[in-house]
Amino acid sequence: MMMLNQLWRGSGGLGGVAFCAVLGLAQSAPPLIQPLRTMPVERLTVNAGFRDWSPATVAGTTILAGNQTGRGGTFAIDMLSGKVKWAHRPAFSTGTGSVSTPPAVSGEIVITSYSAAYPGAVVGLSLTTGKEVWRGRDPARDAAVAVNAGLAYILDKNGSFYALEAATGREKWKVSFANRGGCASRPIVRDDIIYLTASAEATPGDGAKPAGNYLFALDAKTGQERWRYRAEAPYVHDGVCLRQPVVTADTIFAAGESYLYAVNRATGSEHWKPVEVRRTVDGRDRPVEVYGLVDAGTLLAGMTSTFLITFDKNTGRTAWEVPGKFRETSLAMAVAGNVLYFQGSPDTRPATAPSGTLHALDLDSHTILWSFSRPTAERDWAFGHVTRVDGGLWVDSYQALVKLQ
Repeated sequence: MMMLNQLWRGSGGLGGVAFCAVLGLAQSAPPLIQPLRTMPVERLTVNAGFRDWSPATVAGTTILAGNQTGRGGTFAIDMLSGKVKWAHRPAFSTGTGSVSTPPAVSGEIVITSYSAAYPGAVVGLSLTTGKEVWRGRDPARDAAVAVNAGLAYILDKNGSFYALEAATGREKWKVSFANRGGCASRPIVRDDIIYLTASAEATPGDGAKPAGNYLFALDAKTGQERWRYRAEAPYVHDGVCLRQPVVTADTIFAAGESYLYAVNRATGSEHWKPVEVRRTVDGRDRPVEVYGLVDAGTLLAGMTSTFLITFDKNTGRTAWEVPGKFRETSLAMAVAGNVLYFQGSPDTRPATAPSGTLHALDLDSHTILWSFSRPTAERDWAFGHVTRVDGGLWVDSYQALVKLQ
């Protein structure tokens, strides 16, 4: 183990709406998961014949993930043996049927978004057999499915946001939007409220609601708007398209345009004023983007190209940070208990594979507990998405979905 004390520093109505962003996946109160605190061993390695995996979802003793490249497909893996239980490859597409977001599970139905296909579809599959139960809308590119109380939510390529019966795919309600592209649609559902960022037309007669991007709270049962919040930043005239939101008991935290935002879940009002994040880049003090924002107990954790940073939830100010070299597109960030998992090369513990080394850091002592890398056919291949399980991790690597324990 290595202390990082020398590294971290203290411091003080929806008509005409177009989706541009959004928020993670369907979220509920996070389960208590025991962290992996000791140097891991690669217990299982799953190679289903392709290189790139999507984020994964756990359902009992099954882990579900998709193929982002090639023919695409959704795969169910037995978490005890590492064997593929079933594979579903879409036959409806003349292009790729790739899966770039986690499958969602509602009861005995796995719901997958084949969003890059032309045409694509959101598909309900049997959790037991992988057979297709229903086929629905053609999702927007990189759109994720959120589920809640027997309903599934998805944005289609025409810009309409649908609530579907998870068991049958039948439409319950929809909100029509003017789709203008932008950020991927990844709604979060918590306590029967859907949180998502969208772009709306100006509300006639209401100067407080100009055209642009907003964070919306919608009733998950009806689609009715509860509130909207417009995130502001200099030189961003249409409002900020918020990224990497974190939904907690009373606050939504998000990053965008080099700022951190905190919004009250009940009212949509600001918990604190947006905080600009600045660091020295190439010898000059500059605003920097924060990526991979995760909930770390009393703190938030995020990453820039040169810093792993934690922020105080009460103020947005930096708590402590770790300088190093990091890739914003390959973060592999997650938290379990008091352990933060991240990928990169801290300055005082340089990684031989800086893009493909996963670390575990104790959030209380700021100690690196372990660093793990594995040989791959392409040197320094980055780990992908971390899925936490009790005392271990599933993480994708080159042509492999790997269980670390």
